[in-house]
Amino acid sequence: MKDNTEKLPPEVKLSYDEGDLVIKEGDYGISIYKILKGRVSITKKSDGSEIVLATLGPGEIFGEMAFLNKLLEIRTASVRAAEPLELEVWHPARLTREYRQMPPMLQYAIGQSLSRLIRANKMLSQLNERKGRVKEKEAPGRGRQSVRTQSRRPLDCACIYRPAKASRNVTLGGRIIDVSLGGIAMDVGRKNTSNYPHDYGDEFEVDTTLPNGQALHLMSILKSVEKSSEPGRMILRMEFGELSAEATKRVGFFMMS
Repeated sequence: MKDNTEKLPPEVKLSYDEGDLVIKEGDYGISIYKILKGRVSITKKSDGSEIVLATLGPGEIFGEMAFLNKLLEIRTASVRAAEPLELEVWHPARLTREYRQMPPMLQYAIGQSLSRLIRANKMLSQLNERKGRVKEKEAPGRGRQSVRTQSRRPLDCACIYRPAKASRNVTLGGRIIDVSLGGIAMDVGRKNTSNYPHDYGDEFEVDTTLPNGQALHLMSILKSVEKSSEPGRMILRMEFGELSAEATKRVGFFMMS
């Protein structure tokens, strides 16, 4: 069979200034972009504003979702240059040819992984949209209701936590009994409050390991303290504060599993 690779368009290199729009949400296109220099912000519209979903740098690619999943021909997010940018654009004709040459089993495996990734990205998008909204200070009663409705998956795993302002040597024990993309609920002993305040709005660092073996380090804000059904214990309901991209992915994948 004659090799027609030379007839396919070569990769194209493009440059952008800081603030330039590379991809617009809702546009059509299946090209994939590799970042040679600079950084981009991945954003999505929410309630009239743009929420930053991720920041990518040299060596990373974007635009692959629309190419691999033909059901996503429209771009699901915008990409903007966060600083002077150089990109390499991979032509879809070349990519399509090389993709079709892959063994069917490998194509199937990629398709399955892509489906899980799309679901995870959707959940991450929902989480970032919530974090991007302007937060009004809630009364303790309202906070209790808000966080309770967000805690949707029962859980029971040991954790250690400490007030963010306390010494690094401070460790308090508890159990996480609920988790969602918005926050957690913890069952802890009342004695934990004897030396360290647990007040509405306080920030805590929480470390745990999910049943799937994924370790989590969470920054959480206390929204309510409730009585536990067990004597000498209480329920802390917390909303996620600053959550790393890796922690966000791990929570998202756990919620899907």
